[in-house]
Amino acid sequence: MNKIFLFSLLLFISCAEGLAQFHIGIQGGGNLSTMDFTNNQDYRFTEVNYTQGFIGGVVFQYLGEKHAGIQAEMSFSQKGWSENDTIGENNLKYKTRVNYAELAILTHVNMGGGKLRGLLNLGPYVAYALSGTNSVKDMNTQSESSSDYVFDDEADNRLDFGLLAGGGFEYRLAFGKLAVEARYTLGLGDLNKIKVRKSEVSQFRVIGVIARLTVPLGKQPQD
Repeated sequence: MNKIFLFSLLLFISCAEGLAQFHIGIQGGGNLSTMDFTNNQDYRFTEVNYTQGFIGGVVFQYLGEKHAGIQAEMSFSQKGWSENDTIGENNLKYKTRVNYAELAILTHVNMGGGKLRGLLNLGPYVAYALSGTNSVKDMNTQSESSSDYVFDDEADNRLDFGLLAGGGFEYRLAFGKLAVEARYTLGLGDLNKIKVRKSEVSQFRVIGVIARLTVPLGKQPQD
């Protein structure tokens, strides 16, 4: 009986220490996104600007090492861009927004010691467009109209992918970690299938700021 009790105790301790390497949490923040219309003559003289959006979701971390691990994120991410048309008497502002379900698998590194630490995240993401909206605003009258975008499988690529890099700080609490992070997302997909020339590419460029709260699944070691 003593041997069974000792074995059970050691197994419980081992599982508890293993669970402490896993963290789960939530995050949310804002995106500033635009579209890079490379070699697209339609946008040669068009002013393309950033537009605001939301990003948020759940986070899973596996910290196999003291200062490094893997971070997986499943997020709802709003991306888009705006265009200004000032030709002739027109003074119109067009805005496009696309809502994505996004999965990112990142290398996570924390730097320093104590409660306040620096952090770096780097890795790929893949996203799928769920819905979209188009809006037009007359800057002279301030009137605005919007409509849902209907995806065309022959013209639109709903699948997007690219690279994500972020840096910031995390503060270690008694029950978990609170982090603030600035990010840059480099889209490598291509939004449009229909092209006048093969060199045309339409890719997202996104600047983001997020806050994240994670808690360990087991007792957090003191380090």
